[in-house]
Amino acid sequence: MKRWPSKKRTSAATLLIALAVMVGSNLPFAGGTGPQVSAMVAEVYIAARNDLILVNPYQEVDWEEHAQYRANLHTHTRQSDGLHSAARVIDAYHRAGYHILALTDHDAVTWPWNEHGRDPEELGMLAVQGNEISHAHHIGSYFCDYNIVSRRYLPVIGGIGSAANVTEEEILTGIADSDGLAVFFHPGYHGNPPQFYTSLFSKFPHLIGMEVANGKLRLQDHEIWDTVLTMLMPERPVWGFANDDLHIMWHLGRAFNVFPLPELCEAEIRSAMERGSFYFSYGSAAPVIRSILVDNEGGIVAIDGDGWEEVSWISNGFVIHQGAALDFHNTANIGAYIRAEMSGEGGITYTQPFAVGILQ
Repeated sequence: MKRWPSKKRTSAATLLIALAVMVGSNLPFAGGTGPQVSAMVAEVYIAARNDLILVNPYQEVDWEEHAQYRANLHTHTRQSDGLHSAARVIDAYHRAGYHILALTDHDAVTWPWNEHGRDPEELGMLAVQGNEISHAHHIGSYFCDYNIVSRRYLPVIGGIGSAANVTEEEILTGIADSDGLAVFFHPGYHGNPPQFYTSLFSKFPHLIGMEVANGKLRLQDHEIWDTVLTMLMPERPVWGFANDDLHIMWHLGRAFNVFPLPELCEAEIRSAMERGSFYFSYGSAAPVIRSILVDNEGGIVAIDGDGWEEVSWISNGFVIHQGAALDFHNTANIGAYIRAEMSGEGGITYTQPFAVGILQ
């Protein structure tokens, strides 16, 4: 993680960025509005200002009353290239204390669970319909049965045959037409430039985020995420996800999402995925968030939880502060968004980004 350069740039450069970030929005924001602006943000000192406000994705979360449900949203079974049957995978996550699970086989909709001998209601779990469209950039598809079949898969070995000749835009259009939600899986694996992601996020509202942490590939793609956020925020949030990408049992529990919900049901988790009112972790014993407080009048955002040793606050890809509370009215170098990382011996936990605006 980069630390913001402490040396101030020229006053002319600071004025240039201040003017640039005010362009292109009905509501003034303190951040970049596109690739050119964000490139300047990354190099120019930004002075602290006491009229900043944060858009809190956790506004609807009651941290005292809502139960927290652990979720894995990227899971493979023998229906594609996973080693284990759907029933065994479901049982394993149930034993591990997960309440939310999506079976996302490659180009196969492993649904409903009852066809594989498991009833989510009897298990006290929420089953999320999904699959992984794998013909271009791998894309997680949720809450719909959209699929493209052109090859078969063997456990562990992978796909046999040629992928369909289809673009990411065609896939995302198909998911949208099926009233589904979409997430980019393991972006670091594909090696696309950030503009590839920003153009698609700008075009497709149902494309809600990207996988920042992947347990199977041991990827933590926060640098890609930060670049995309810097280019798109504050107008267009991109939510982060963490998943096991389970193919064998050894992958279970490495990366996960946590949803604080008033009720364990499909409507609530879909709404939370769309709003970004969840957090995610890399490491089986990563810190747990117990509360997030945003006080826009006082200029304070604070986080608390269990199992953490250090909290870092990041804006435009740079660490701008360390500590459980951030005084964002008196902290320099705040750009298009801020987010927090809680680190401990058991792993790292990420918040979603808070869009940064200017009080009118």
